[in-house]
This record gives sequence, C-alpha cells and structure tokens, in this order.
Amino acid sequence: MNVLLTTDAFPPSAGGSGRSTATLARALVDRGHRVRVVVSRVEAKGQREYEGVAVSEVTIPRARFGNRERERAYAQGLVAALGEEAWDLVHAQHWLSATATAIACPRLPKVVTVRDYWPVCVWSTRLSGVEACPGCSYTRRVVCVGRRRPWLWPITPILPPFVGAELRRRRGVLEAATAVVAVSAHVASTLPVEKAHVIPNFIGELDGPGVMAGERPDDVPDRYVLFVGKLEPNKAPDRLVPILEAAGAAARDLPLLVAGTGRLSAEIERQAGAAGRDVRWLGWVDERRVSTLMRHAAAVLFPSRWQEPLSRVLVDGIGVGAVLIVQPTGGSGELVVDEESGLLGHTTEELGAALARVLTEPGLADRLRRGARARAGASFSEAVVLPKVEALYENVRSRS
Repeated sequence: MNVLLTTDAFPPSAGGSGRSTATLARALVDRGHRVRVVVSRVEAKGQREYEGVAVSEVTIPRARFGNRERERAYAQGLVAALGEEAWDLVHAQHWLSATATAIACPRLPKVVTVRDYWPVCVWSTRLSGVEACPGCSYTRRVVCVGRRRPWLWPITPILPPFVGAELRRRRGVLEAATAVVAVSAHVASTLPVEKAHVIPNFIGELDGPGVMAGERPDDVPDRYVLFVGKLEPNKAPDRLVPILEAAGAAARDLPLLVAGTGRLSAEIERQAGAAGRDVRWLGWVDERRVSTLMRHAAAVLFPSRWQEPLSRVLVDGIGVGAVLIVQPTGGSGELVVDEESGLLGHTTEELGAALARVLTEPGLADRLRRGARARAGASFSEAVVLPKVEALYENVRSRS
C-alpha cells in the first residue's frame, strides 16, 4: 500500500508526537508498505530520509495572527510533495497537518489521528492557566485568550466568536475525514464526532530489544529517580521536589535526574536548594538514552498536571520495564494499571508514598517491572497495534 503521512513534527528532536509518527512510519516500511512522510518546519533541516523512511520537508512561516497562512504554505508544499505518484491514502498525524491535508488532498482517502485536544481547544491543551479548563464558555474564552495573548487584552471581549468559528472549522476537518483515530479512549471521549477508532501509540521493534540489552549509563549515579519531559506547567515538574519530600527518609539521599528543558527549571532549582536536594540536569536527551535511563532508574516520576492524551514517555516506560509512579490524568490510566504496571497517585502525598514503597518494599520494583513489560506486550506492542492500523487502512481504501 502507498501511504502518505503528514505531520507537524518528526525526528530529530520532535517530542512524543514526532516519535510516534516515526515509529509508525518505520513499522509500515518494515511490513512492505511504501511510505513518505511530509513534515512542516519553520526552518528546514535538509532531511530526506529517516531510518529507511522517505521524508519531504515543507517550510512554513512562524505563527503570527492565527494559522491560516501556515496552513496554506503547508498545503502548497504538500501538493508539490505528492508529485505524480499514486497514493492509496493520506494519514494526517496532528492538527496543522490535518487542516493542510484537507486543503491539499481533497480526493484522497484521509485518516486523521488526534493526539491531543486540538478539535475542542484552540490551544490543544484543555487547560485554563495551569489547571483543567472548567468549560469553553464565552467568559472562559475571553480569559484564555487574554492569558495566552496578553497584548490582545483590549479586544478580548470580541474574540470568543472567532474562537468558536475556528473550533467549528476544525470539527469540519474531522467530519470530512474518511476515518478518525484517537490515541486513547480518553481522547476519543472528547471528540466532536460520532465515532473514532481508538488506536494507541505503540512500541516499535526498534525501540525495544536494543534498549533492553543496554548497559547502565556510566555517567549517572548508581541509584537515582528520573523525570523525563518538558519543564512546563502542564507536565508539573514543580511537584518533583515535593514528591521527594513526601517520600520521607526513603528518598532522602537519592539524586533526582531531570531529562528535559523549559521555563520551570529555575523554580525547581529554587525548591531543590531550599530542601537540600541533589538535582542533576541532563537537558534534552535522545530517545535511546532516555529509554536506557528509564530502565535503570529506581523510579520514574510522572506527576502530569494536564489530561495526558497518551504519553510517549509512559509508552516507552512500560516497554523497557521502568518503575513508573504516575498521576493518572487523561489516558495515563489506560497505560499504567495500579499495582500491576506501575503505581498511581492523585496527590503529591500519594505519589510520595508510592515512591517510598518502591524504595523500601522488597520485591515491589521487580514485580512492577515485569508487569510493565507484560502490559506493553499485550496492548501496546507493534505486533498488537500495527495490524489494527493496516486493517483501518484497508477499510478506508475499500470505501474510496
């Protein structure tokens, strides 16, 4: 089958969305499908190939007043990337790629994957400030626009209708698609369409065996707690030090390794200094090193504040048998089953208590590692998930 994948992000340095697209592309190529990835970028990297997958780049402008200009640029570049080749279908991986694909490929069967909340939130997060949005009312839209774009405060009272129009347009993109995929049941429950296929991000064959055989990194402590992710409010890294404090004596001398960058680094440093904690900054770390770090960590802390659609960190974590301590927001509870493939906690105190258990309770960490790998193999492996993708593609093609 000839499959065109359109995406807003793709490796290198692409985050969870780009990682998941790359895993899908590699797996399809390995199964004998012909695949091309078309990725939009503000700055081209000259990329033509990624681990056996053909890649075309489309340069788009930076966001200014909305995204229509970016969508048009992406659509124009996508038309050029299509060429004269016969594509069986196009699979858009995110919101900008979905809207551009709708413009550029009106006759091709289209699959749209929803990886966050772009169909129901113009910011894609369903957050109001740093907390869950209580509802997208007229007043809430005024507040959200004002918070996100302070320079628009004078005219925010007249902007909610424009927000509503944009959300209706995005809904139209979903309704026009041949099929819609949600990465978790939680995401599916938020979508403004009657039915979405729930097909999760999965662990590719290249993501597992090499990492599982990897040795402990020699440039980190023998025993450590790990955080992986952006240091931004939605990921709640400001809760890391309080979790360590809540774990009490069990975690008193345990270093915290932070793999990520973002605005909250200074706040975490301040907290660590006040509490006398050993925090070590790894910066942005490539995917294989992250997986090795997760596998050898005493625990991986995941105190996310927003409704996680289906975290790539957790997908990779269960794949390598990490000891996961998770705040079960959004789709995280679909990945991590409490007491089986990790430990769940709804508050800082509960997460701290879970960490203390992992560090002191004999046999618990090993049991959770085995449970995580079993969970990954049963529900999130390439062998289980990729046939669902192929079946959907066949159905979409047969309907065209």
